[in-house]
Amino acid sequence: MLSGALILLFLAVSILPVTAIQPSPRLVVAEYSIDGTVKVTSTDGDASGYKLLGFKWYDTANYWVNPQNKYALSTTAVTQALQTSANTWDLETSRAVFNYRGTTSRTAGRYDGYNVVSWGSYQSCAIAVTYIWYICDRIVETDTTMNTYYKWSLTGQPGKMDVQNIMTHEFGHWCGLADLYGTGDYSLTMYGYASTGETYKRTLAQGDVLGLVAVYGL
Repeated sequence: MLSGALILLFLAVSILPVTAIQPSPRLVVAEYSIDGTVKVTSTDGDASGYKLLGFKWYDTANYWVNPQNKYALSTTAVTQALQTSANTWDLETSRAVFNYRGTTSRTAGRYDGYNVVSWGSYQSCAIAVTYIWYICDRIVETDTTMNTYYKWSLTGQPGKMDVQNIMTHEFGHWCGLADLYGTGDYSLTMYGYASTGETYKRTLAQGDVLGLVAVYGL
């Protein structure tokens, strides 16, 4: 039986069914920004180019994608880009962290038993925001909103945010990794700043892999 409150962290979090007493959820939110982000205070661990949030998936994170957008990006192209982002993490561990379940009309940011990625409106300082609901150290639901304040592309187009680049970073939060802001962290996928036309975060650096392995093993 799980004890403790269910918390929502703005970064990413899910709800798991609990027998007996049902705790209330807690929320944590992580905003991925151009000029800064709301830093998460509930972090745990910091070494060798990674920082852990202190909670993780005990089961596979089944996720759905709402591909509706105003950028003329096809459903197939969007879902393929997001699956590639998630698979980038899964390839570095024998643990099946992610499982794509299909498309949905649901939107991110609601505690509804579905892990959803979608576009949506958010304040201009954040490129994307991940919501994590968790109980103790166990993630029970996670959503990510890609901010429609910005233009988006699938090809690293100048002046637009690259979906795969940003979502590879956000899926790192789903895995339980926190943002990094040190001057030596720039090459990492979990570096907490991004810019238009950027694509290098599509590929994990050593610190990103070490953080993933620290949570889920090889």
